[in-house]
Amino acid sequence: MSSHLRHNEGAAAALPIQNIPTPQTVDYDWVLVSGFIVILTQVGFAFIGAGSVRYKNSQSVVIKVFLGLFLTVLIWWLFGYGFSFGDDFQTKFMGGTKLGGAKWEVTAYGNDYTNFVFRASGAAVGTAILAGAAAERMTFLGWSIFTILYSGFIYAGLTHWTLAAGWLSTLGYKDFSGAGVVFYAAGVAGLIMTVLLKPRKARFDNGTTLDFNRHSPLYIGFGSLLVFAGWLFFNGGIVSQGAKSQYTQGLVAVNTLIAGATGGFFSYVIRHIQYGTSNLAALSRGVVCGLVAVSAAADDMKPWTAFLYGAIAALIYSFLAKVMPAAHIDDPVEVVPVYFGSGFVGIFLSALFDTKAGAFYGFGAKLLGKQLLGLLIIFAWVTFFTLIILLALKGFGILRIDAETENAGIDKAQCLGEAIVFANQVDEVPLVQQTELGNLRSSQLGSGLRSGFK
Repeated sequence: MSSHLRHNEGAAAALPIQNIPTPQTVDYDWVLVSGFIVILTQVGFAFIGAGSVRYKNSQSVVIKVFLGLFLTVLIWWLFGYGFSFGDDFQTKFMGGTKLGGAKWEVTAYGNDYTNFVFRASGAAVGTAILAGAAAERMTFLGWSIFTILYSGFIYAGLTHWTLAAGWLSTLGYKDFSGAGVVFYAAGVAGLIMTVLLKPRKARFDNGTTLDFNRHSPLYIGFGSLLVFAGWLFFNGGIVSQGAKSQYTQGLVAVNTLIAGATGGFFSYVIRHIQYGTSNLAALSRGVVCGLVAVSAAADDMKPWTAFLYGAIAALIYSFLAKVMPAAHIDDPVEVVPVYFGSGFVGIFLSALFDTKAGAFYGFGAKLLGKQLLGLLIIFAWVTFFTLIILLALKGFGILRIDAETENAGIDKAQCLGEAIVFANQVDEVPLVQQTELGNLRSSQLGSGLRSGFK
């Protein structure tokens, strides 16, 4: 494992002779640039979230995504990076040094500054996902507190266990770039969050006249394409040797592309079979499903396996996307079907198709047991602390927005107006009424129609 992923690099004199670290071949320029690009995926997640909700709440979702990014960077500088990659004093549980940037180093054995940029940007991906689970219902204060605790403690602990040679990876659990620790974990937290927040008002009421359709599938499509591009750098940045490891670098990129493309295509086909229509949202979410699944072992699989990962992830997504509303679980951005389902698929399939440890390559079922154990541990850790945090926020009355804000829309009630406000909006109303648009029912104009034009 490359030094920028390790937590225990120290002076060579302090280590047994056989464990003395040697200078690494990490391409820190590549890792740093990858971190920059991963930050830009926040724009994609903001588009996805804003397009998935009703127009009156679209601006609030973008605010939650950006708040999550900024708070994650700050809490990771203060605590998260140290908890993840600091010295754990041989406990392999959680780091306790390098807090607040103290004793960060640039040596032949590691570069804390570059590692922080890349890893903090990855941590922010998890909070951007959870902004979707909090959409249309959670207060800004409650979201901010949860973001700090989730990224700075819950996720940081998982990172140390798996991506920094902690106790879970020592047991044999494998996760290339975070299908389990980043995406499956976010899916678990999203499930707990959306259940405790309860459905949006009248979401599942019989005879409701409210329109809960996503207001802009175009935003979802644009956002997913941005995430697709950024994911190539997220997975590519894990191959920290960059150009010094051309085979692995190319293999990871090919597998990421194939899995994403396959997930999108199969989701589109399945939705067309189900409902007989073309669905941009399903096409777009399917891309992300494939990316999540392949992140489990993009460096240790054949390209045809990446195709299989994407197809199965799309199938599981399509199933969960239909089951969730039937179970009256309100998940407007479909965090659970995309990340919980696909993260599980990726980790499970890696136990079968990993070329260096998978059952189908003659290595037996040992990895399967370790992968399932890892998923169980991640589920328990995330569920326990997410429940505690959210129940505490609920007890203090800062978890869910009030009924008046929900009726009016968070954007109008708390964000100084809707996402797009025209200066002459009021004057336009009589003009619209004089055109053919004025003769159309509001239902014919789509779910994104602003109230002033009804």
